[in-house]
Amino acid sequence: MTLVPSAAPAEQVLEPLDGPEHDAVNRARELVARIDDETAADLAARTEFPADLWDWVAEHDLHRVGIAEEYGGEPADIVAKMRIAEVLAERVGVLAWVWGISNCFAAPLLAALADEPTRKELLPGLAAGRRRFAFGVTEPGGGSDLFGALDTTLDDGRVSGRKRYCTAAASADHLFLLVREAGAPAGGTSGLAFALVRTDAPGLSMSRVPTPSFASSFGTYEVDLDGVAVDHAFTGPAVKAALRTVLVEERLLIPAIVVGAAHGALRRGLAYAARRTAFGTRVDSYQALQHQVADAVMDLETARHYAYAMARRWAAGAPVTVGADVAKSRSVDAAQRVADVAVQLMGGIGFTRWGGVEHVWRDLRAFRLAPITEELVRNRVARTLGMGRD
Repeated sequence: MTLVPSAAPAEQVLEPLDGPEHDAVNRARELVARIDDETAADLAARTEFPADLWDWVAEHDLHRVGIAEEYGGEPADIVAKMRIAEVLAERVGVLAWVWGISNCFAAPLLAALADEPTRKELLPGLAAGRRRFAFGVTEPGGGSDLFGALDTTLDDGRVSGRKRYCTAAASADHLFLLVREAGAPAGGTSGLAFALVRTDAPGLSMSRVPTPSFASSFGTYEVDLDGVAVDHAFTGPAVKAALRTVLVEERLLIPAIVVGAAHGALRRGLAYAARRTAFGTRVDSYQALQHQVADAVMDLETARHYAYAMARRWAAGAPVTVGADVAKSRSVDAAQRVADVAVQLMGGIGFTRWGGVEHVWRDLRAFRLAPITEELVRNRVARTLGMGRD
């Protein structure tokens, strides 16, 4: 950083990104201006889907972002989506996924795989915030081994099997399920398909998975499917390309969300430390704490810029599969350390709901496991270096 005279405006470490902002980013800022920290804390403490937050997003025309204009949408690339996610997360933490779940998964899958009548049927409702979607990929026997444990089958227009960790499934109208066509060889990517089912379809049941993370608000569910009729089935070689797209964009949206959430926690932690005294001195004056903050923030900003660099490459058409994994890994690691410092700045209050930061510290831990574990990211990086496989 460049040293400046004290009379000049201080340089900010978390600098605005270069280039013009998408109009929707400003609408996201208008939305978060309506949400004070007390309201954000209330949202974080809930155990039911934040329908009011969903509606506020709709009122600011954010659900339509990334959807083609002919379906009531507003075109936007991944960089613009990340900026929206970061702005929302700075105030509501990882509850920014209330916007991202449908936008990240359903919209690009429908755009890539659905025929025109299906797009006209479903996309306008999503763009207006009238339809909610959830996504089901993981199965009880799987996790990181996504394809090796894919046992849910599509057979003659019906789907049977079990999905686990379907976030916000109970509040969704539709589930997008990754399945395998009946008769296709087990393992690998043979016979991959997507099945779109209604959550109220006969033969579909779900039970809530107990979790202390942000999913306690959304709810994450195990979904049982017993010959459930499929509204729309998407098969063929385009499925793998569409899946790759949503997985890459998920890994790029996560850095934006965790960076925003960590920045919000740090803002609250610094404000508390500035007004709190210990032994006659402001808490934020102690150099031991200052160095912890500085180290964590430098790492966070480095990870943030790397993530946006990968997003720009992706928007330009370059492959960034491993780069997106790295962006997710580095951002989550840095964000969790920033959240930990925010808790430390507040002392005991930081570990209570009164402080408004403990849920961020807790929520970010989940992203070291999902959607890809830290160990698997490192394996992939090692393979790009030509190292052997275990």
